Amino acid sequence: MLGTSQPPGDTPVEPHAPGPFDRTRPRAFVAVAVAIATNLGSVGVARGQVWATEPGLVGALLLLVAPAALLFLLPRRPALATVLTVAATVTFLLLGRPWGPVFLGPIAVLAGVMLSGEVRRARRIAWSGAALFAGAVGAVAALIAPRIERLVADLPPSRHEKWGPGSGWGHGGGAWFLNIEAMIAGAAWIAVVLLIASAARDRIARRTAARAAARATAAERERTAVASERLRIARELHDVLAHSLSAINVQAGVGLHLLEKNPGQAREALSNIRDTSKDALAEVRTVLGIVREGTTPPPGTLPADAAPLTPTWDLSGLRHLADQARADGLDVTVDLAPGIGDLPDHVAGVVHRVVQESLTNVRRHAPSARRVALRVTRDESVEVVVADDGVQAVPSGEPTEPGYGLLGMRERVEGSGGTLHAGPRPDGAGWEVRATLPLAARAEPTRQDSAEQTDTRPEPGETT
Repeated sequence: MLGTSQPPGDTPVEPHAPGPFDRTRPRAFVAVAVAIATNLGSVGVARGQVWATEPGLVGALLLLVAPAALLFLLPRRPALATVLTVAATVTFLLLGRPWGPVFLGPIAVLAGVMLSGEVRRARRIAWSGAALFAGAVGAVAALIAPRIERLVADLPPSRHEKWGPGSGWGHGGGAWFLNIEAMIAGAAWIAVVLLIASAARDRIARRTAARAAARATAAERERTAVASERLRIARELHDVLAHSLSAINVQAGVGLHLLEKNPGQAREALSNIRDTSKDALAEVRTVLGIVREGTTPPPGTLPADAAPLTPTWDLSGLRHLADQARADGLDVTVDLAPGIGDLPDHVAGVVHRVVQESLTNVRRHAPSARRVALRVTRDESVEVVVADDGVQAVPSGEPTEPGYGLLGMRERVEGSGGTLHAGPRPDGAGWEVRATLPLAARAEPTRQDSAEQTDTRPEPGETT
């Protein structure tokens, strides 16, 4: 259909995309302009068309049909608006009123139909209305031509000597537009107006769709950022609470067991619980500070020894994690390669969390473990190995699903472009967590083999 083709790659126009004339304000503006132009214009041109009479009251009412249809019938009743406007225009012409400005009304209505309502329906009605309008005007011209010929017979001859519906209707008496060439030219101008209106509708619809797509993309980006931040905070809180509460649970069990038999060791267990809970509170405060990142608390609202509001990583904390595990009865050996103290922040943070979660899992899921080996080496990449000597529990039923701890650890490692393997040691004596991290900038997450993704310590009950 004319005016509907689009260059390749353009945003397609939605069939239900709103048009500019769906709003009342632009239709009201055009309707008032058309009403003033057609009435004043018809009065003016009537003086130059000696065979025509001035519009009068009836003519003025007929000229107001198009503005009224434009204002009150669009966009709900486009076909009715088109038919009423064409009928009023034909009646106006058959009554002998002047030609010219009266055509502004139908053209404005046809353009309004093209610029309002559902796109395909609007184009179909607009082009059908244009054909109806052109045919009706041609029929009226053929009907009134003999009468106009008689009226202008006494006028001075024009350069065109032939009258009637043949080629060359006279230009005298203001009837120059009653020739076939003028009719064809008028029909062509109507087509041009509709093509322009259709192109404008397409352009406006594409811009509207582009803005809607941009808003949707921005909203999706915001939702993704919020989800990522929530996931990051959830991982941090899980790592802190799971590690600390696991240590507190073990120490509390020791304290209850020794409370009557050995009060001194029970007191030491309670002291460990106090220290662990203090460290956990400080680290939780640090993690929650991520939420307020970029803000500065009012002076005096935080104690002098408050944890920083953004995470800071120091791999000397690995020895502190080992000391906490030793307090729970584990024999932890630490082997830190030279040069790991200047690791990039994001790598140091992942190393810390991998060691922390691995030691937590040893305490929770390997009660028979007595020795744990912690090794961190650095070459072109950083390798973290945490291995214990716990006896594997025999799985019953379906394989255990990975818990939040292992999933969070894998997300951290893969989010830094590294790889993670968690499973039985090669010699079968215990469990091993091995993470390899590149020293370069953080890369996109990589996906491991599905078997490795679900590799968890087989044991009854839930995993962390």
